Amino acid sequence: MKDEILKLKTEDMNTLGNGIAKADGCVVFCLGAADGETVTVRICDEKKNYKTAELVTVDEPSPHRQEPDCPVFGKCGGCTLRHITYAHETEVKTAAVKAALRRAGFGDVSISGIVTDTAERYRNKAVFRFEGDAFGFSAERSNELIPVSDCLLCPSLFTDIAGFTAEYFAAAPLNYLYLRQNGDGSEIICVIGTDNENKNEAKFEKYAEELTEKFPGVCGVLIKNGMHPEDGGASRLIRGKKEISTSFLSMKLSVSPDSFFQVNHAMAQKLCQKAAKYACPDGGGYGADLYCGTGIIGLSVASLYPDANITGVEINEAAVRDAKKNAAANGLSNIGFFCGDSADFAKSIYGSLDFVTIDPPRAGCSDKMIKELLRIAPERLVYVSCDPSTLARDLKKLCENKYRIKEVSVFDLFPRTKHVETVCLLSKFH
Repeated sequence: MKDEILKLKTEDMNTLGNGIAKADGCVVFCLGAADGETVTVRICDEKKNYKTAELVTVDEPSPHRQEPDCPVFGKCGGCTLRHITYAHETEVKTAAVKAALRRAGFGDVSISGIVTDTAERYRNKAVFRFEGDAFGFSAERSNELIPVSDCLLCPSLFTDIAGFTAEYFAAAPLNYLYLRQNGDGSEIICVIGTDNENKNEAKFEKYAEELTEKFPGVCGVLIKNGMHPEDGGASRLIRGKKEISTSFLSMKLSVSPDSFFQVNHAMAQKLCQKAAKYACPDGGGYGADLYCGTGIIGLSVASLYPDANITGVEINEAAVRDAKKNAAANGLSNIGFFCGDSADFAKSIYGSLDFVTIDPPRAGCSDKMIKELLRIAPERLVYVSCDPSTLARDLKKLCENKYRIKEVSVFDLFPRTKHVETVCLLSKFH
């Protein structure tokens, strides 16, 4: 019953930061609770198969509980797991992948540990919202602005730049500030979002001048119309350059603000090394990199295994331009890129394939893509996923036909948040 007060013992928890208990045979998800603790909760909502609750008091804390180290934890829509130790977070995320695969009928799949790096200051990208001279992030499932003085996921320089920008435009506030830095933090691109791109040109130029003087690492300032970086057309350069230069594995890459690139540089390198090893266990072969974005997985394969030949397919034109430019800049003649729907990738591929790497959006693969993968049937299929549930759904379809799970690796690219990445190697039955 709604507003009912219950005292419960949590048995488990999920990556959303919910402790999981049972009351009268019904599952109760309690936000802010951890596993293995006694809590008093208030029921917020009741569905057919479960209830949601808010935490009232922690009566007997979990051994994994810790005091959150961020003043806006639970308000900001970013972190979900700052109330537990990072060591336990890795266990929760590994269990989440195992549970998703188990629910799909795969039994107790073996996972070769979880790959980690630093749990703080790892993001190379952030988008700050503005309201007057206040800046911050949106609340969970809300447009309410949550002001921040420092985000522990981002370099501290990011909030310094955001604070300078908020003060500079307080009288005529911007919509957002989008920041992206390279792997060693030596270059930062700033994109300011506004409804008045063609007005106050002199003010924008003066801002760019003062910003780059105060923060020498800022190598480019751009402007764009819209409420969010994904709105509108391309960014327009005000000062400096349009791209950042970064090292990735043995490559030198240029990345534009309009293209997707993983936000955790160190972990992305580890993930790409594993995906490349899965794709080319013998050091070569013919393959395709689907949903390739800026081509980072395919480029990694091409760089690490010169005897491999890869075709990348991506629907975003800006990303394909970056991919082609980076392949040429690194002398990688063993990879090419096409702009198009990855589900139609066979149109761009000639002959049989030894491997395919796929990194689909959170929604996973379409039925069309699954059918095409089964029709082409490469020897090895490397599936990179950011959502365990859609990964499990797609693997079930693939393994009902021609494939079996050979190996699964988990990567924590987004510590302290609900997200977890999985790299799964499928091999074809013979």
